[in-house]
Amino acid sequence: MGSPPGYQFLKKLKIQNQSIREFLAEFFGTFILIIYGDAAFATTILEGKGVPDVFGVTWAWGVGVILGVTTAGGISGGHINPGVTVGFAAVGKLPWRKVPHYLAGQHLGGFLASAVLYFTYYDAFMLYDPTRTVVGETRTAWVFATYPRDGISIFDCFFGELVAGGLLMFTVMAIVDSKNLNIPKYLWPIFIGFMIQTTAQTFGLNCMAPINPARDFPTRVFTAIAGWGKETFSIRNYGYWWIGLLGPHIGCIIGAWFYYLAIELHFPEEKQITDDVEIQLNEKNTERVR
Repeated sequence: MGSPPGYQFLKKLKIQNQSIREFLAEFFGTFILIIYGDAAFATTILEGKGVPDVFGVTWAWGVGVILGVTTAGGISGGHINPGVTVGFAAVGKLPWRKVPHYLAGQHLGGFLASAVLYFTYYDAFMLYDPTRTVVGETRTAWVFATYPRDGISIFDCFFGELVAGGLLMFTVMAIVDSKNLNIPKYLWPIFIGFMIQTTAQTFGLNCMAPINPARDFPTRVFTAIAGWGKETFSIRNYGYWWIGLLGPHIGCIIGAWFYYLAIELHFPEEKQITDDVEIQLNEKNTERVR
């Protein structure tokens, strides 16, 4: 099979710098996650239905994770969540020098996803909520970012994010741990996607389960710029906006250390050696079959 037209020219555009490749992978992986997840909110809220089918919305978020991790996984690991990136770095599974360009890609991906979704449904936003409200029956700001439920305290919102973020990172560590079940890499996106769907479904009561700073902070910045104004940050006297930014980071660090200290640290060294040998033998056998 021949090369596509202009192949030699296109080869000159190939990016060799690993940091740039990782940045782009996290950028587009996060973009895919956020645009599918927020679109799930938009398609029901802009019809005036609120969110009657929570499972349907969280399912879309889970599938968005599967597609986002699949997009970025082979290049950057497919974190698509600043909390996960910081959690891995905290336990030495990612160099801290990589954290800045990972986080930059994730936050910029979330911001662009918000902009693309907004202009995709611009007419629908204008018809349903022309004044762009943050509170009230026709509020649409929560298409993009999370807000606390009436009567729920800031403490409960923050504590809930610590719990959800901790569970998220704990289970991610288990899924990717070769010393544990050694789940094939091509199944990681599916396992992680189902985990995110379940986490969002079960921990969304307090404040819509941010669990991902790139899902809550850059999207909130976009809404403030796009016409929803400072109220996107001033809700609860500026006491809420930081929950979705800080909570998942701390929760993921806690979850990463809990898994490492409670599970990963205690596997016998010979198990890892045996597993590595079995993997090498399987790879050799696969090559012989080919």
